[in-house]
Amino acid sequence: MKILILGTGAIGSVFGGFLAKSSHQVTLVGKLPHLEVIKQQGLKISGIWGEYLITQNLILGLNLEEILRNSQKSFDLVLICVKSYDTEKIVKEYLPVIKESSYIISLQNGLGNLETISNLVEKEKIIAARVIFGAKVESPGHVKVTVYADQVMLGSIDNVIFFEKLEEVAQIISTSGIPCQATKEINKYLWAKVLYNCCLNSLAAILEVTYGELGAYQETRKIMLDICKEIFMVAKIKKIEFFWERPEEYFDYLINKQIPPTAFHHASMRQDIKNQKKTEIEALNGAIVRLAKEEGLEVPVNNFITSLIKSKEKTYLS
Repeated sequence: MKILILGTGAIGSVFGGFLAKSSHQVTLVGKLPHLEVIKQQGLKISGIWGEYLITQNLILGLNLEEILRNSQKSFDLVLICVKSYDTEKIVKEYLPVIKESSYIISLQNGLGNLETISNLVEKEKIIAARVIFGAKVESPGHVKVTVYADQVMLGSIDNVIFFEKLEEVAQIISTSGIPCQATKEINKYLWAKVLYNCCLNSLAAILEVTYGELGAYQETRKIMLDICKEIFMVAKIKKIEFFWERPEEYFDYLINKQIPPTAFHHASMRQDIKNQKKTEIEALNGAIVRLAKEEGLEVPVNNFITSLIKSKEKTYLS
């Protein structure tokens, strides 16, 4: 297959590398230092899924013009791997190629990405993905898979794509070495990831601790449970369904099932702050605040978490 990766941070590089290793033709679009090292030395992947140096089946495209110049006018899959705040910009920029391609997969965090993409691309092309493994860029040209909580789940907005096609795409990803499965309940999986991220990502960034440390202390457990309760309250009004009936049920799952395999994980938001980059807080706890406001609801804990992260951002972004 011909695959385009838009955004070659940690997750985009892992997907691109494993798919190229599996003999698919992969075009990478990302930032120059990372791509320059890949061009010269190949893409190194290390960590819990093994060590690889991928030098074949990788095409580097710095911009749309370069891709078109290489006669790449369409792809079988386009993987969107940029931060949520860059979604609209990247989709608009590569729209000539995206419109000619078969399917677009959003591998992103948070809320709002699918709505942004569907404003520009027909739903019949859009595949949503729940990604819940962790990776980080060790250095230009080198990414490390650090933690694995569960397999990637793929689904279609309003189930408008034939399920057999979703299974085919999931099989391609699984065969490459990234566990993946198709589902008819993708919205539940996406909202489960929102719960996970809102409880852990931002709070771990603020306190500069691992996920395991968050689960170990009574004080942080209470904060996380309060975050859960607020999200469930908003979801009930918005008629959003979860796998769990009550916030306490999810919280028990979080503490006993999700945190243990990710106990030593450092939040991606913590890395963003450390590197003085914009975070995805507006697509996570900030999105909960916006949804609550639409319904006249108060979500003080999520609001406070959002304010802390945004205040931290202002110390270096301004």
